[in-house]
Amino acid sequence: MSNRWIVPALALACALPWSGAAAAPQVLGLVASNGVATPLDCSGAECDAHFSAFCLQQARDAPSHGDAYAVAPGGAVTLVVSTADGRSLRLPGEGTLRFTALIGFTSVRIALPRLALADLESRLGATKVAVEIGPGVSLLPIERRGDPDPQTAAEIALATGPMRAAAALAFEAPGRAADAARLTGLLINALPERGLEDRALRDGLWDSTVGADAVAALTPPGLRAGRNIYETCRISVESRSMFTMRNCLELRHADLMARTNHEFWEATGGS
Repeated sequence: MSNRWIVPALALACALPWSGAAAAPQVLGLVASNGVATPLDCSGAECDAHFSAFCLQQARDAPSHGDAYAVAPGGAVTLVVSTADGRSLRLPGEGTLRFTALIGFTSVRIALPRLALADLESRLGATKVAVEIGPGVSLLPIERRGDPDPQTAAEIALATGPMRAAAALAFEAPGRAADAARLTGLLINALPERGLEDRALRDGLWDSTVGADAVAALTPPGLRAGRNIYETCRISVESRSMFTMRNCLELRHADLMARTNHEFWEATGGS
């Protein structure tokens, strides 16, 4: 299985970043956590995790991998810090966390730099960090020098206001696609970001994930769809048609989010 199988759905949902233009990419929405924070993996150079996203501007190009974003005014992204003495502290994430596009408009990497983690450890006794996405969060592309077509105030207001409010029903309300995407995101974040997973980890991934707090509120159709994605990817890796379980899940997640975005644009008439 390769990246090409997700391209048709991505093309249907929003413009792809193949034009070579340096214009600002789309404003994105971040799927709300619904009160369940996502732990960051601190085994690499930074603490980071995969988060579901969607496009709010059909007419603009999707972001390229690594494009930088910032939280739009009015949105709340919270850094949840667990301390050695048992406290749970909630700190504003803006200004500390970094946001970059992963696969087009369908996912975002949120990272806490290693220096920021060291500061939290020394000042607060931090032992674990997690991120909670509040309701209605939008991400704005960080302005590029010499941008020939920067985002206008009117564009941003439309995307982060009426369009973001309408998107909540499609991407955050309980339902088959939204819940399957949430579940797939949990599976992705439970796997190592780099390198191969062993068979024991792949085989036990489902049972270890469905016990998470975030799964309790998912609908039965969403759980079934998520289980189907998991089983399909497990078989794909075992048959060597996919390199890693995480890569397969990321591609399936991207396809699911893109198709949901297409349905969203059909329902709203685009932008």
